Amino acid sequence: MPRSATVWMIPYILTLVALLLPDHARAQSCPATNADKTAVIDTLRTFYAAASVDDIPRMHTVTAPDFYAFDGGQSFASLDSLMKNIQTYRDKGFKFVWSVTDPHVTVHCGDAWIRYVNIGSVQMPNQAPEPYKWLESAVLEKQSGRWKIVFFQSTPVPPTASAK
Repeated sequence: MPRSATVWMIPYILTLVALLLPDHARAQSCPATNADKTAVIDTLRTFYAAASVDDIPRMHTVTAPDFYAFDGGQSFASLDSLMKNIQTYRDKGFKFVWSVTDPHVTVHCGDAWIRYVNIGSVQMPNQAPEPYKWLESAVLEKQSGRWKIVFFQSTPVPPTASAK
C-alpha cells in the first residue's frame, strides 16, 4: 500500500477506535450488582403474584409499555392481551399456580435477562390440581430506576412417561 494511502486512512482508523472506546468504557462502568439481580427476580415474582389475583394495574408496574410475550404457543403484543387470554381460562374455572425457581440472572447496565423454572400447577374445573413445569425466560430493562419486563416467554415441559 502506498504511503499516502496509509496516511489518508489514519483519521478513519482513529475515528473508529474513538467510537468503540466509549462503548467499552460504558460497559466497564456499570457492573452487575447482587441488588440488581435480586430486583430482577423480585420483578418476576411480583408479576406472578399480581397475575394470580388478576391485579393487572400491579402487573403494569413491572412491565414495559412495549411488553411482548410468547406463551402457550401464541404471541401476545401486550400485557392486556396476555391477561385476556388467561382470563378466558379462568372464566371456565381453571386455576393456575406459578413460581420462580432456580433463577439465573444476567445484568448488563440497564438490561437484564433471566431464565428460570416455573414449577406450579393447573387445576381444571372439578379436578385435582395437575403439577406443571415450564421453562421460562424474560428480558428486562431498567426504566426510571425500576426493572420492567420487556419480553417474556414460556415453554411447557412435556410430562415424562413415568408421570402418566
